[in-house]
Amino acid sequence: MILLALDTSTPRAALAVVSTAGILRTATPDPSAKHGRALVPALQALLAEAGVALKDLDGLVVGLGPGSYTGLRIGLTAAKTLAYALGKPLAGLDSLEIVARNAPAASTRIAVISDAQRGDVYAADFTREAPGATPVMVGPTRIVPLDQWAASLAEGTYVLGPALAIDRLAEGVPAHAKRPDNPDDYWPEPEGLASLSMEVWKTGHRDDPFFLEPRYLRKSAAEDQWDKKK
Repeated sequence: MILLALDTSTPRAALAVVSTAGILRTATPDPSAKHGRALVPALQALLAEAGVALKDLDGLVVGLGPGSYTGLRIGLTAAKTLAYALGKPLAGLDSLEIVARNAPAASTRIAVISDAQRGDVYAADFTREAPGATPVMVGPTRIVPLDQWAASLAEGTYVLGPALAIDRLAEGVPAHAKRPDNPDDYWPEPEGLASLSMEVWKTGHRDDPFFLEPRYLRKSAAEDQWDKKK
């Protein structure tokens, strides 16, 4: 079984080709390149390097966010189009759950945050039953004011996520939290995407390409302004 997995919830896309035998190939395209221009060529190159043709794929997995509105639309459109054209099944997953895979094996309490604009963060909490175990999401991803999130953070929680790359948000993380030394761990990594994709796939979860939507969690600022005008 071979899967093509992609996540474009942040400026750093994560791409992977994974099989039941293991990860075949991963890629992190240049984050300075726009997803709309770079994603399809990057997918083509990834499959070629993995020695996998489109017809060899058994399915596709895509990150649904939350994250960049534009990035999510581009990634999901690519995944849905390929699934429809190839007649292959498709599954979506939470993008913050990919980031949780970057936490050290010894961390049993994990929090992932991403910028939700307007002083808020997208937040998701995870636990491990024991060091080295797979992180398990505790409740759904939510939007919460940064200061409210910080006030409720338990001491010793390992915090990571794209929000840490933004100074104004990183400064709001409590001093008692633990955080990565390597900035690469802030982002969805293709290795975490690959392992999570295979786990989700093995559960039997599938989505209808015609109805699958990104997890925006709320309207964009432009949509809110339009509603106010109406």
